[in-house]
Amino acid sequence: MTAMRPETRKFAAELERYANRKFLFREEIGILLDEARSAGKMQVFEDMAFFAKFLSKSYDLMKRIGPDGEGYDKLSGEFSSAMEKSSTLLKTLVKDAPDESKQLFAGRLFQMDQESLSALMSLMKELAWVKNWMVDGKELP
Repeated sequence: MTAMRPETRKFAAELERYANRKFLFREEIGILLDEARSAGKMQVFEDMAFFAKFLSKSYDLMKRIGPDGEGYDKLSGEFSSAMEKSSTLLKTLVKDAPDESKQLFAGRLFQMDQESLSALMSLMKELAWVKNWMVDGKELP
């Protein structure tokens, strides 16, 4: 596996403390951040964090109001669009990564099955914490 930069590893640990939880996708977030940094694609990473926050909030709202709730259909459409954009941004960051990293993402997140979609949503919920971090004025490494 591609080793995270020491400052990225430190950031991942700080992010978990900030979120007050252990991340299932800590390694993937670190890989994405390092790939974005080395490829000059930090804006792509930041955009992905933005969409992740939107997806996380929308998902929770959709679960709360249910399919028959007012505004569900519109929100569901926006959710699908944001998920598609997030997936594209994710693939943009991973496409030039080392093969080991590509395989990790392909095997865990890019299959078109329920398990991969669930894993992708879990990653988005964790990436939403990156956006929270940034909103609080904290710097990315």
